[in-house]
Amino acid sequence: MNELRCFAFLLIFWLTNGLYGQTVQELLTQYLNDPHISKAQNSVLAIDLNTGDTLLNFQSNLASITASTTKVFSTAMALELLGLDHRFSTECYLEGTVKDSVLKGNVWIRGLGDVSFGSRYFHAEGEEGRGFTELVQMIKEQGIRSIEGFIYIDGSAFGYEGTPRGWSAWDAGNYYGAFPAGLNFYDNSVNYFFATGKPGRKARFVYAYPKQTQLQLQHHILSAKVKGDNSNIQGEAYNQFRLATGKLPSYQSSFRVRGSVADPELNFADAFGDACITGGLIPARGVVSVRARNITIPDYDALVKVAKIEGRTIGEIVQWTNGKSVNFFAEGLLNGVAYQYTGCGSNSNGLKVYRQYLASRMDTAGLKLFDGSGLSRDNRISASHLCSILSYVYRSNFYDAFKNSLPVAGKSGTIKDLCLGQAGENRVSAKSGTMTGIKSYAGYVNTVSGRTLVFTLISSGYTCPQSHVKNLMQGLLNGLAAL
Repeated sequence: MNELRCFAFLLIFWLTNGLYGQTVQELLTQYLNDPHISKAQNSVLAIDLNTGDTLLNFQSNLASITASTTKVFSTAMALELLGLDHRFSTECYLEGTVKDSVLKGNVWIRGLGDVSFGSRYFHAEGEEGRGFTELVQMIKEQGIRSIEGFIYIDGSAFGYEGTPRGWSAWDAGNYYGAFPAGLNFYDNSVNYFFATGKPGRKARFVYAYPKQTQLQLQHHILSAKVKGDNSNIQGEAYNQFRLATGKLPSYQSSFRVRGSVADPELNFADAFGDACITGGLIPARGVVSVRARNITIPDYDALVKVAKIEGRTIGEIVQWTNGKSVNFFAEGLLNGVAYQYTGCGSNSNGLKVYRQYLASRMDTAGLKLFDGSGLSRDNRISASHLCSILSYVYRSNFYDAFKNSLPVAGKSGTIKDLCLGQAGENRVSAKSGTMTGIKSYAGYVNTVSGRTLVFTLISSGYTCPQSHVKNLMQGLLNGLAAL
């Protein structure tokens, strides 16, 4: 009776999804013959991880832009080289002597790449400044109530290169284009609040949070009969000019548009300065950015460390990076690995470590990587590249942690609506990638018969709606899951 029920269940799956009587090869042919797909660049590969049998293969070595599936490289590297429990930190040092509650010298806040500091992914709204409160309290516990000199904010651990090669100003000004520094706060994002009125009228900029003391905002945002945010913020790293265009819903007293901060170190300095005032800690000469003032970094071994705040673990950060496709975290992981291995967490150093790591674990011929998140339009990745790193991870001791970070079809993260109610639901664990004209999936499939597959689907340069490509790929994933 149980066997009959199982057969009936599978039959319903196959009939519902149009798979009955079709092999996965036939499904691939059907996919590639679609008039929209056939005009795009496609790379497809699926392999049985236990037998090594190739189940699907079409131009598997064709490298193109794959968007956020790039994150499987940076998250795998961080998990293996740093470990699940590693934490980035923020430290506080004193320079000078304390007398009568006055520090006759300076305070140095040194960031070592904690992307979770004040992050909205780890803090409730309104609680993002808790780390600042802790730092102020730790300084005051040294008997200090005022500081004769400066509070220096040093985020130089990740260098000052800004955004990776291949990021456009159109992307970099938006929240998903925020880049990491040695010191970070609130995901290095900024909320712009606008008041809107009658359709066709220009919206009014109200304020920004966190406050941006050097912001130069030029906006042409209009009130309109639209739903949700139809605006865009353009900008570049370390350039305070921001151009806002587009439309927002009419008659809103305070509508939030999320962007990225131009200068993470200065953003941290401004926010910490406010926390000092609130906490009753008075720096006579202010809170200043090391980069902005071109300050020489001290020998920290010669100073007195009085505080250290540790961020969230690599394991926790990877969960968000893959689960919700957080670009900021992916770049932070790449830079963080570089800092641990070279002493400088710049993007260029990160890429060197990245390439060495991958070259020793897979065939990297034709692979071009310029970031950890996939936002770079200069990246070139094939289905073979992605399946290779995923196959390596499958046989590693961090496979469980990595796989558990991937969204599950029909259940969680960025593929919560993929294969919903179909054969692939709860059987596909994958990272998705989406940009204009680009769609990709890469991950694992646990089939009905108990096989474990690794797969990658990439389509780049199509002109049809993204939903159409997603539905076609979904058919292939259902076919693999039903094996």
